[in-house]
Amino acid sequence: MHYLSRTAMIAGLSMLYLLAVVAPVSAAETASSELVIIREGDTLEEDLYATGVRIIIEGVINGDLTAFAAEEVIISGQVTGSVVAVAPTVTVSGDVGGALRTTANVLEVSGSVGSDLVAAAVGAGLRAGSVVGGDVVVWAVNLEAAGTIRSNLEGTQRTTRVEGTVNGDVGISVRRLIVTGPLEVAGDLGYRSEIEADGLDQASVGGVTVHKAPLPPNIRIRALALLARLLAILGLTTAAMLVAWGWPDRTRRAAEQARGQLLKAYGFGAMVMLSPFLLGGVAALVAGLTPAAASLPLLAIFGPLVVATAGLVLVLSLVAGVPAVLALGELLPPKLALYGSILAGSALVALLWMVPLAGWLVPLVVLPTGLGAWMLSFRQDLSATTER
Repeated sequence: MHYLSRTAMIAGLSMLYLLAVVAPVSAAETASSELVIIREGDTLEEDLYATGVRIIIEGVINGDLTAFAAEEVIISGQVTGSVVAVAPTVTVSGDVGGALRTTANVLEVSGSVGSDLVAAAVGAGLRAGSVVGGDVVVWAVNLEAAGTIRSNLEGTQRTTRVEGTVNGDVGISVRRLIVTGPLEVAGDLGYRSEIEADGLDQASVGGVTVHKAPLPPNIRIRALALLARLLAILGLTTAAMLVAWGWPDRTRRAAEQARGQLLKAYGFGAMVMLSPFLLGGVAALVAGLTPAAASLPLLAIFGPLVVATAGLVLVLSLVAGVPAVLALGELLPPKLALYGSILAGSALVALLWMVPLAGWLVPLVVLPTGLGAWMLSFRQDLSATTER
């Protein structure tokens, strides 16, 4: 079972983005600043589209709010329409008349939401006293729901702690469900989990309580994954044959490096393969150490650099494994020529890749080793040229 899967998070982010893009733009106020604030006692008689480091709504917006913030979005006043908010921290202690759609690291709701609440977050909290007038759909690592939900509670979470009132059904996929206090569910209480929920004796359920096993991977998805692997193997084998045809001597020398200096080749290749992640880590560190206003321009520089590096690594991956595959094929009996060894090595790698779970270790070994072997072969030629 995949909790808070990357697919679910991307789907949530994409949905929020589309909702922001297609929102009505007939009469709206646009604000972009380090701090965007509607002070207590002030009223904005139109929609607000705001970007900044912090966005604070203490007054009233008679319309919709679309907010993108580097640090936080705080709504302690009133928004009569709907809210789309993307920020590390989103806090709603006031009133939202329409729907709340948000992506955040931390979501805190202690006020009221008139319609649906749809969120993708690491941690989401619906505090005691909070009221959501429609459905609550949350993808989160941790969810704490202790208020009143006028309709259904749905989504996927790793850990869910719930109490309060749900006037509809509960239907969630979760690793662990904990009823932390008195809970009233007007409809059915259904959850998919590998373990039994804790504290169900504190729940009053108007319908039925259903504990379902996690859904197995869809057979079509597994078939598509298998087809994707087969196509990848076919494409990489074709690329390997073309590389060997174009540069036979270079390919043989790289294969010799893969056999003779296996650990060194793997180390060199792994460093290159990990370079996008290392750059991403540096970018995150810089963003964390600098003020939010300064981190945005730095991320604008690091972002394209990380993407470009990842693209280069992806291109190199198309031919990176050739020396490793050739070296492996040459170890297999009987002794074959260049192309035969590549085909034999590719066939063995393909079979190993098909092994469930452990098969994913194959590209993690073959690609870095092959890439490092290419690098060592070029360095060997450069050293020979320098000595002359």
